[in-house]
Amino acid sequence: MNSLGSETIRFALHGRMLQALLIGASVSLNQCGYTPAYAGARPSVQLTVSAAPSLVPESGAATALLNGVRQELSRAGALRPGTGYPRAVVQLLRVDEFASGMAVQPGQAWATPLARGSAVGVMARAWVEEAPGAPVYRDTGDVRRVSTVSVGTNLVVDAASHDAAIESAGLHTGQALGRRLLGEVEPGVEPL
Repeated sequence: MNSLGSETIRFALHGRMLQALLIGASVSLNQCGYTPAYAGARPSVQLTVSAAPSLVPESGAATALLNGVRQELSRAGALRPGTGYPRAVVQLLRVDEFASGMAVQPGQAWATPLARGSAVGVMARAWVEEAPGAPVYRDTGDVRRVSTVSVGTNLVVDAASHDAAIESAGLHTGQALGRRLLGEVEPGVEPL
């Protein structure tokens, strides 16, 4: 047998050994028995999504929040259309904003600081109700997500950017709430 034939056979044997090793590793990882420590069981029923009375008059944040929860429940196959029970109840708690960058406005007799960026935070919570008047369970606690937006001198553009940041923060907060309702591990600390 020539050297090319022996190299081909050796390569084929190494490929088979590598393939067997990868299959063995995937089987052992799938059967490792890992379960999240704080997750609990995933809801066995499908949920509808409804809004609790909001503590904030931000309709853009409330709508984005509900859409985020629906996206995560839908992704997991746990979303049911309608308004019945059992249901996930979502409450918007707070929308806040603060300057995240400062600049001094040139050409003034005195230095006037202006915000160049803004961080918008949306805080909410969710829980599951099985029936009217039944005790709540799977309460997520307060969850908050933040979006950052640049600020300029054009008020119309700034208002549109601000609304988009509120909706983005609301959507991300809703997605985090949905993951917590499903029992998925979700970080509890958000900067701001």
